[in-house]
Amino acid sequence: MDLLFGDILRLGQIMDVEDRATELVSGWETQLAELEALTAEVEPPRVFLLDGPADAPFTAGRYAIVDAMIEAAGGASVTSDMETSWGRSSWEAVAASNPEFLVLLDYAEGQSAEDTFAYLQEHPVMQFTDAVVNERWVGLAYEELTPGPANIDAIETMARAMHPDLF
Repeated sequence: MDLLFGDILRLGQIMDVEDRATELVSGWETQLAELEALTAEVEPPRVFLLDGPADAPFTAGRYAIVDAMIEAAGGASVTSDMETSWGRSSWEAVAASNPEFLVLLDYAEGQSAEDTFAYLQEHPVMQFTDAVVNERWVGLAYEELTPGPANIDAIETMARAMHPDLF
């Protein structure tokens, strides 16, 4: 998040709108601090992000912004031990981590989050995970999960979906 905030503040300087940039970043910091305060006392659910169905799951590792987003939303990514931004895991490894919540990329055309969840419901190992059994997932658009201003609202969307009893 600090990289995003720094980029916005630098853009504000370049475009001579420093006050607007500072106000925007301050609002985001407040929004994230409020979410952190809400989720501070709860056990973070195990979260798996999936970028569509495949022979081997394509997901976010520790260096992707999604890892920080999941944490900011009060979750714990099951792939945060992957030494990459984005990469492939195995279905067996993901199922063994038994995610309690899923973040599914929702492409406007082609592969919707609903399609991906339906795929997981039929998958030989994923269908038995807590997240699939309990239908605990949220779909987010590509632009919400790649670095940019949409990340802030996406974090809140994830937090609300993961912790509905807190809102």
